[in-house]
Amino acid sequence: MSMTMKQPAEIRRRLEDYDLITGRARFVDDIRLNGRPPILHAVFVRSPYAHAIIEGIRLDEARSLPGVVAAFSAADLTELPPIFAVPVPGVKRPEKQPLAKDRVRYVGEPVAVIVAESLAVATDALDLVEVDYEPLPAVSDPEAALAPDAPLLYPEFGSNVAFEMPLKAGNVEEAFARASHVTRLRLENQRLAPSSLENRACLFDYNPETGQLSAWLSSQAVYQAHQVLAEALGLDHRHVHVHNAMSGGGFGAKTRLGGEELVCAALAHRLGRPVKWIETRRENLQAQTHGRGQINYVEAAYQDDGRLLALRLRNIADLGAFLLGITALVPIRTPRLVCGAYQVEAVESTVIGVFTNKVPTMAYRGAGRPEATYIIERVIDRIAAELGLDPVEVRRRNMISPESFPYETVTGQRYDSGNYQAAFDRLLELADYEGWRARQRQRRASGDPRLLGIGLATFTEISGDEGSQPREAATVRIRPDGTVVVESGVSSTGQGHVTAFTQIASEVLQIAPEHVEVHLNDSRLPAFSIGTFASRVTQMGGSVVLLAAQAVREKILRLASHVLEAAPADLVLQNGRVMVQGAPTRSLTLGELARLAEEQPALLEPEPPDPLTGQSITGLAARRDFASGPTFSFGAHMAVVEIDTETGEVHPLSYVAVDDAGRILNHTLAEGQLHGGLAQGIGQALYEQVLYDEHGQLISGTLQDYALPLATMLPPFTSDFVESPSPNNPLGAKGIGESGTIGAPPAIVNAVLDALAPLGIKEIDMPLTPEKIWRTLQTARSST
Repeated sequence: MSMTMKQPAEIRRRLEDYDLITGRARFVDDIRLNGRPPILHAVFVRSPYAHAIIEGIRLDEARSLPGVVAAFSAADLTELPPIFAVPVPGVKRPEKQPLAKDRVRYVGEPVAVIVAESLAVATDALDLVEVDYEPLPAVSDPEAALAPDAPLLYPEFGSNVAFEMPLKAGNVEEAFARASHVTRLRLENQRLAPSSLENRACLFDYNPETGQLSAWLSSQAVYQAHQVLAEALGLDHRHVHVHNAMSGGGFGAKTRLGGEELVCAALAHRLGRPVKWIETRRENLQAQTHGRGQINYVEAAYQDDGRLLALRLRNIADLGAFLLGITALVPIRTPRLVCGAYQVEAVESTVIGVFTNKVPTMAYRGAGRPEATYIIERVIDRIAAELGLDPVEVRRRNMISPESFPYETVTGQRYDSGNYQAAFDRLLELADYEGWRARQRQRRASGDPRLLGIGLATFTEISGDEGSQPREAATVRIRPDGTVVVESGVSSTGQGHVTAFTQIASEVLQIAPEHVEVHLNDSRLPAFSIGTFASRVTQMGGSVVLLAAQAVREKILRLASHVLEAAPADLVLQNGRVMVQGAPTRSLTLGELARLAEEQPALLEPEPPDPLTGQSITGLAARRDFASGPTFSFGAHMAVVEIDTETGEVHPLSYVAVDDAGRILNHTLAEGQLHGGLAQGIGQALYEQVLYDEHGQLISGTLQDYALPLATMLPPFTSDFVESPSPNNPLGAKGIGESGTIGAPPAIVNAVLDALAPLGIKEIDMPLTPEKIWRTLQTARSST
């Protein structure tokens, strides 16, 4: 695909933030419905047990409370289908009902719903619901769940194993036989709570007179929500309208509707009144999907010079109690991405998906990439330590060379473009690697009790779509007043899409950014998107905006050529006008051309109608589809930490990131994505962990127990970019949205282990809390 798009002039101040800054933004909880009955409030009765049989649910007393409109259990909502999970061959897929029917399998699973005139009344009614449970043994440790005598979540399956997925690529046996050394590691990627600023939220309004269902969500995928709601309620898709309100983050967990949203939609449909549910923070930590949750047993075969030959992996994936959305796909992806930036000859793995009495895992920022990167980067540092080599040199000896691109890994991942060596060299220069090593040697020689550690990590990040079907569509139109409207199917949850799409359209059409409007977050727009996830929006959504804007530009020139009696090649588009080159007085405004197109539509070739809405694309407008294969970004990160040996506290001193995300359209947006991801990645490395006890009770159920990092707990970030444009899309763009969550955990952990190396400490699991570090130090000192 040719890349004729020149670098657009950057918009340095985000355009979508004014309403947020001034308090005018409307989240779901701010929506008011004029002319409709008062909004009802829904609350959910949740199981206090991790595993139990439901023997009875008594709702009569709650229903009798003044102000309560209705109360339902699963027996009252039989029309609702099970929650969707992506089908994967060979994977056991138990049905997850929106409300638990006969058995609960995790603490917080919803068993009933109450709808009332006010939230206070609905909350009071919760105490009046009586549920009879027969508690059953629970299992929360995925390795314990594999034991022959473990409690079974699904007795009909005969075990807690949902799947075993093998992978064998290359000649593993020969590589291990040829190796000079084999090292073994046990690595854990702990469970994480996505913890977006805004919890899940929904408002549904069904009008029996018109048959229309309107929905306001905090969602990453309004078109997916549109399809799910129409199918779940048996409605014609033309009678369903989904709006994405202002959304306070998502991080993958808001990609698909959960059971609570489907229940509220069904209640609005049944009652004929608007129904709203706003998740509490306790519910969010307890019942929204979690991320990560993998235990990896690793064997690495390598040579005396540090060259890595092959990997053997046994990955145990903690799936939780059910499969939702891409629950099974995330751990299956990990071994396919494990080669990272290195020339690995062979990989053999078995991924074992295990049911446990916990909330299900699903997508969380990175979704398989951080787990894979953590494996390979810990292996590289272990090789360097065992051979007494500099970890920089071991990485260089294994890294894919620039002339190898496009490069296909032994596991079948095709890297489209890159110059990993250049980005790595830039990191070492920018981060002053040699200077930090010198300071470390000085500190160790002086006997300073503050331990200094330097950690490196490189990674690749797959982003975009796999497959060849159209996954993105957008419409660009010129209004009669000369302004430009971009209509995209993207759902925005804070990334800066309005700024990016404005920049692209204004550059192509040569019009000031203030004359461009971007419309998103609405399933009735003449557009389409499968969603905002997988770092796909710039390369997919941005590319389709580019293509639609270019199509409009061609129409502008053809129409102006007819009116001005000049060849299109002799026309110039500038500042909202089309003029004849060399004769600026012969010109037309874009508004004049748009009015002409409306008055004489035969002057332009008609656009096909929108396939979803059936709307005709008329006037000076164009709708375009776009699909492409995935792209692979690259990053090289370095962390410097200091450990207080008296308290075990880890203080990050410096963090430097050099990323290759293809062509960077807007550095402000790219750096914002990188910084947010780094905060989450450092949070995983040092602070965050979803904890359950052996009975399946959630220990980290509040933000007093689940430790999110504060701004004061993070170091200053230094970032830079090396650009290797992708040939897979006309912008040359790649993803950067998950870079920080991929690179930060191994960089931080490698830095901590580097600091602890003089004490003989080789292994430690995330999160690296002060207590864990302190105990590790005491054990190391007592053994010397």
